[in-house]
Amino acid sequence: MSRISIVVADDHPTVRIGVGMALADVPDMALVATAHSTDALFGVLQHCACDLLLTDLHMPGGMLADGVPMLNLLRQGWPHLPVLVFTMQDNLALLQMVAAAGARGVMLKSEPLSRLPEAIRCVHRGGSYFSDALQDKWLASERQARRVPATPLSIREQEVFIEFVRGANISEIAQRLGRSVKTVSRQKRVAMAKLRLANDVEAFAYAHAQGLLD
Repeated sequence: MSRISIVVADDHPTVRIGVGMALADVPDMALVATAHSTDALFGVLQHCACDLLLTDLHMPGGMLADGVPMLNLLRQGWPHLPVLVFTMQDNLALLQMVAAAGARGVMLKSEPLSRLPEAIRCVHRGGSYFSDALQDKWLASERQARRVPATPLSIREQEVFIEFVRGANISEIAQRLGRSVKTVSRQKRVAMAKLRLANDVEAFAYAHAQGLLD
């Protein structure tokens, strides 16, 4: 039987041990390496081939950045490696950024480890996996977004808003559109006000409900 080779990265030894135990008796999966920091993770990936990476989002203490910048570096170095984020954070804005950075799924650590094999198989075969609690929050935000009365945006405001909800930061948008950071920041702020969106979570939910992320 072909087995899915997995690398696990987490700065907490108990998490690494728990994941190892959860996968030990799964016949189609093999834990091939673990890492306790971003530095260790990138070192492992350079010398150990794997089919999937299960990683915490925040692993402080390394020379290399963690969080979303870490995911961006992973996408640059290993663009075809499926990444499943394993985290305590259920912030929807963070979820959108994680997805934009190339991760195929997010499993909350509060979810039973018995569901981990299901999540791994789903992501490994090219699908996406998000914990039920995240999906419930997303649907609630989406329902709210559909009720937002929108004032039409100017073409320039719309360009900035679409770039933003698709994962670009203000500096990246400014560079892509050939505008100053100050101008882009103002246009994003005006767009949010016109759409009556209070924060980034509502912006992402609105964009999803309107089909702007397709």
